Amino acid sequence: MGNITISMLFQALVLILLCSGLDFCASIDTITSTQSIKDSETVVSNGKIFKLGFFSPVNTTNRYVGILYNIPVMTVVWVANREKPLIDSSGIVMISEDGNVEKKTNL
Repeated sequence: MGNITISMLFQALVLILLCSGLDFCASIDTITSTQSIKDSETVVSNGKIFKLGFFSPVNTTNRYVGILYNIPVMTVVWVANREKPLIDSSGIVMISEDGNVEKKTNL
């Protein structure tokens, strides 16, 4: 993942935090360097309007990290790894100790 994409993901995550807070697993409102988001997990904004997580468009099995509207019909707002999708569900998103967003695979 290029530096621009990581920077954009971090900016989007900060925007969600500032605008509406986070509910993570129903009670955690921040993501720290000791936590991660796995393929089957999402972070939902406090207002329940947006979610951050992995998804696959209907025409591919590739996995993407993005911000989506939190509604039944998949509606993508922003994609972090548009140019480098994952090929399986092994991806993990983490916050490094210096506050940067990291996408890891095959962990």
